[in-house]
Amino acid sequence: MRMYIDEAGNFVTPPPKETHSYSLVLALAIPSAIEAELFYEFLRLRDGWPVKVIEIKGSQLDESQAAEVIDLVSRYDVLVNFCAIDMATHTDGVARDFKLRQADALTANLTPEHHPNIVTQFHKDAVKLRSMSNQLFLQAFLTIQLVLEVIQEAILYYVQSVPEELGEIAWFIDPKDRTITQMEELWTTYILPMGENHFLKKPLIALQGADYSHFDARYGFTADTVDAEMARHLDWLQQVFGVDPLAGGKSCLDAKLLLSEKREFPDSRDSLGIQLADMLATILRRALNNRLQYSGWKDFGKLLVTKAKEESYFLQLGPAGGSRQAMKGHAKEVALALIAQAKPMVLD
Repeated sequence: MRMYIDEAGNFVTPPPKETHSYSLVLALAIPSAIEAELFYEFLRLRDGWPVKVIEIKGSQLDESQAAEVIDLVSRYDVLVNFCAIDMATHTDGVARDFKLRQADALTANLTPEHHPNIVTQFHKDAVKLRSMSNQLFLQAFLTIQLVLEVIQEAILYYVQSVPEELGEIAWFIDPKDRTITQMEELWTTYILPMGENHFLKKPLIALQGADYSHFDARYGFTADTVDAEMARHLDWLQQVFGVDPLAGGKSCLDAKLLLSEKREFPDSRDSLGIQLADMLATILRRALNNRLQYSGWKDFGKLLVTKAKEESYFLQLGPAGGSRQAMKGHAKEVALALIAQAKPMVLD
């Protein structure tokens, strides 16, 4: 399984005249078995367009080209997920306050009983988080939310049809203008620990009777199979988060292995998967901001899978944390159209 992640939008508060200004992060999940064929057809499609450059951005597509990209991708069993935010409803003050609360939460539960190294590391992470620009923080926060959702969604969806794909999950993230070092630090400092904490509190939902053998063999472990390093890490988790000991046949997910074993930050010029993710992310953002006609995005929903009622693609940050946004106007019409076309999670 290959996960391609890209973003669209600058995540900054727009001029006062803008009533809505959506930015988003998008994930494109492609089973390895169909990737080569999909990329071949994508090259054929791209090479037939008048624009002759190595990399065509989604912002350069007209309505007919955008529709062709969606049509091509929808012919393959891929999944798209995204997390969007309306920057017109998020001032710098709102973003800053939310960021500072997230930083405070990193150290809120530390006590003198915790190991000094743990306390020091968490305080360092909190300082880094507070020093991040609001723009980078919002991008990181939405990326974290998206990664956690797409793991659950892709595993639950593909275990029904191609369970062998879950034995190797690789991540490809567009670094944009950031250095590889910055991206590695962002992923390691925030996404990995938050992902681990998330799965400790909210284990993956499993489909009864499905074949998880490939996934468990690579990313799962029990008390009988845990190695010494992971055992020490579990002791640390018990100190910090109070998790129950691993016993009684209980299995755990190695979130660090899942999120970091196969992870790259390729130049988009060299990655057809990132280019496709960029086109889809930009098409969707243009649709939400009413900068792309209906004919260009009308079938986008076919790439999505139906979400649970309490989940949403759209976040509103505030005192209560990340919650669902109350959609209005044109963006609400786009959202409803997307949801209406989404494919079911449970396959026939």
